[in-house]
Amino acid sequence: VKKIGYNPNQGQEGVHACPARIRLVAGGERGGKSRVGACDMTARLMEGSLYWLIAADYERTRPEFDYLLANAQKLGFSIDASKNVDPGYINLPEIGVHIETKSARDPRRLAAQAPDGILVCEASQITYEDFLRTRGRIAEKRGWMLLTGTFESSLGWYPELFTRGQAPNKDELVSFSLPSWSNYFIFP
Repeated sequence: VKKIGYNPNQGQEGVHACPARIRLVAGGERGGKSRVGACDMTARLMEGSLYWLIAADYERTRPEFDYLLANAQKLGFSIDASKNVDPGYINLPEIGVHIETKSARDPRRLAAQAPDGILVCEASQITYEDFLRTRGRIAEKRGWMLLTGTFESSLGWYPELFTRGQAPNKDELVSFSLPSWSNYFIFP
C-alpha cells in the first residue's frame, strides 16, 4: 500500500479488509470509489492471472484503468498496456497477470472466460441482468467481485443490493458506504 502512495481512510480500509466474495461500495461524488477499486485489485493481483474491469461502456472503466496502470508502474512491474480502453488491457508478464476492460453493452464480451476477480466500475449503471451474468463469470474459480458506484442515476437494483449487503451475511455479499466527505484527499 505504501509503495503505491495509498493511505486508505477507515471506511476504505473496511472494504479492503472484508473477506466477502462480493463487496459493494456505494459512495458520494468524489468519494474515492475508483481509487478504492483499483487499489483493491492491485492488492489482489497475486491471487490469480485474469481480471476484468467492467462498466456500462468502456469509457467508464478509464479512471480505474489509469489507477491500475499507475499502481503497476509504482510497483516496478514490466507493463504491456493498450492506450485505449475500448477495449483495453494491461499485461504484467513478470507475475503472469492479464487485466481486460469489458463493456456490459456487449453481453458476448462477458463470456468464454472465468476471471479470478472483477471490478465493476459505475456498477449502478449496468443492468441487473449484467450483474447476474458478471457474478456467473466468477463462479467457476470462486473469484471475487467489487462493485463501485453511486445511487444517483442508478437503475434501481443497486440500492436494493446495497441494503441486502447490510444484513449479517458476511460470507457472500457485504456493502459499504463511502460518503463524499470521507475522502480526505479531496476534502481535507
